[in-house]
Amino acid sequence: MLLVAVSDSHDNIAAIKKLGDALRSRGVSLVIHAGDWVSPFTARFLREAVGEGVRVVGVWGNNEGERPYFLEVAKKFNVEIAGDAAELEVAGRKIAVYHGTSPVLLKALAESGLYDIVIYGHTHQAVIEKRGRTLVVNPGELCGCLTGRSSYALINVEKLEVDLIYLT
Repeated sequence: MLLVAVSDSHDNIAAIKKLGDALRSRGVSLVIHAGDWVSPFTARFLREAVGEGVRVVGVWGNNEGERPYFLEVAKKFNVEIAGDAAELEVAGRKIAVYHGTSPVLLKALAESGLYDIVIYGHTHQAVIEKRGRTLVVNPGELCGCLTGRSSYALINVEKLEVDLIYLT
């Protein structure tokens, strides 16, 4: 099973649309957003970009405003917001998702041995590493606003393999 991890979209609708275009032929069934969506309308545009057949799950970052309204919009467009962190089981693998604002909490998730994959964001810097048996992935920034490069991670859940893909 293939999933896509994104983070730090920061309302960049053009980047979200490019992501949708890039995913059409990849057979992705799950998109995980590791926070810093920012505005409620971003949930709508992500849903429209990836299509109805793709599950979208996300967590809050440190820049979301209007959280109650954001939850309304997300529900309307079938986007799941798990809160500050998420725990998922996908294809027999345990996945933790956290925006990453606390290095201590991120380290605990990554080194606990409880998860096969830990996905985070916040730093706008792409990271792919193994900590023990856990694959730790920061997909970088979808918005491209700090690094000038819009990126996402394509994760093969069964094989625990990741490709970091740049849209710009």
